[in-house]
Amino acid sequence: MGLYRISRNIEASSIDYLKSNLQIDWNIDRVEKTFSRIYKIELPSVCIRVGETIHNKVQIGDDSTIRDVHVLINIFATSDGQRLDMKDYIIKKVKNGMDYYDYEIENGQVKNKTKNGRIKVLTINETLVNFGIDKNDLDIHDRYRHLIDLTISLGRVEE
Repeated sequence: MGLYRISRNIEASSIDYLKSNLQIDWNIDRVEKTFSRIYKIELPSVCIRVGETIHNKVQIGDDSTIRDVHVLINIFATSDGQRLDMKDYIIKKVKNGMDYYDYEIENGQVKNKTKNGRIKVLTINETLVNFGIDKNDLDIHDRYRHLIDLTISLGRVEE
C-alpha cells in the first residue's frame, strides 16, 4: 500500500470535505482535482488543487519548516447568481478549517483514511475569473467561473 504525502493529503482532505458538504446542501457531487475532468462533466462543478507552497523556517540554524499552502478552489457555475451563491457557501464552510486525513492508497484507490489533525485557514482571497472576452465566446464551463484562494496551514513543524 502507498501513502499520500502532505500536499496530496491536503488536496484529498479538501475535496472530501467540500464534496460531502455540497452533496448534502446542494445535491452536487461534482468536485474534482483536475481541470480535464471538469470540462467533461455537468455544471455546476468545483475543482480543488494545491497551488504554491511556502516553507517558512522555524528558527535560524535549523532546517525545520512550517508550510503555508495555497489551496485553489475553482467554481464552475451556470449563472452569475449561482456563482455568487456557491462562493459564499464555500467560504462559509471552509473558513473555520477542516479535518486533515492521511490517505492509504492501493491500486490507485483510497483504501483507508485516518484523521491526523486540522487544516487551519489563514487567509481567503476570492475573485471572479475574467477572461476579458464576451462570455458567449467562452466554453460553457468558463462563462461563470470564480476562484477562491485559501492559504492554509497544518500548524506542524516539519523536519
